[in-house]
Amino acid sequence: MRFVPASPRLVAACRSTAHAVGYAVPCPMRAPEGLSETGAISPGGVDDAAKSWRGWVVGSSYVGADHLVITASPRPLRDYAKVVNGPAWYPKARVKPLAWITVAGTRMRAVLVPQATNDGSAFAHHIVLIWTVGRHTYGLGFHNIKGLHQTLLLDKELAKHVKLVRP
Repeated sequence: MRFVPASPRLVAACRSTAHAVGYAVPCPMRAPEGLSETGAISPGGVDDAAKSWRGWVVGSSYVGADHLVITASPRPLRDYAKVVNGPAWYPKARVKPLAWITVAGTRMRAVLVPQATNDGSAFAHHIVLIWTVGRHTYGLGFHNIKGLHQTLLLDKELAKHVKLVRP
């Protein structure tokens, strides 16, 4: 997968989202070539969305068959299953910790999100990198269709190009 400069439209969507939620949101400054912008990063809890999602950020997009999800929580979270499920978290939701990694000086937790214990999560069957900065926890990850190692490498490559965009 090739990473190219993010489109002005994607960066503008990140800035608009940061302004809407009032905190810095993750934005890929280089994105996978061919990234679909139909699921651009946007704030949750707007329009008719559930009030429980207010303040959350969710981005979902495709690069061919590869599904990418990016999220931001309105508060720091220690439970990784709560990060990947958001307010839809339920007590039996679980993730499988894989490794600690450092990307561009930021320590991140890599987790596998099993479909069976994360019903309804956009991150189901993804490898997700999760990190906290200040009062917010962030996550990003591709669907695990290439195997754990390859998907983790893809996540790490994307994470190198993610910048927290302030409101």
